[in-house]
Amino acid sequence: MERVVIVGGGAAGIRVAQALAKNLTEADDTEVIVLEKNSYFYHVIGAPRAYVDGDYTNKMFIPYDNAIPKHAAKFVRIVRGVATHVSADTNEVSYHLIGTDDKESETTEKLKFDYLVLATGSTYS
Repeated sequence: MERVVIVGGGAAGIRVAQALAKNLTEADDTEVIVLEKNSYFYHVIGAPRAYVDGDYTNKMFIPYDNAIPKHAAKFVRIVRGVATHVSADTNEVSYHLIGTDDKESETTEKLKFDYLVLATGSTYS
């Protein structure tokens, strides 16, 4: 089985996962894993609208639970964690899981990949 690991579930990362979910089937024998630190997508472009329209505020944070179509749930999944290292030599991403308590685990987990998409987005300085 081939594995695609997508680091980052922002606009680009989740769009890649959705495109793969649309175009792959279970018969393709490919697993897609999105590694994302948040449990929701933050719609940053909508911030100015939410500032002037209080009713829009609840649309600013979109849970990842519904990001992937139900038919693809067997081969596309979202793992809540923080990538800490990528090894091109071993094709592995090291990461720390984030629990339901929003705390980052100290235990390092590893994901092997055949294809890697780095979509970590930007940060404010």
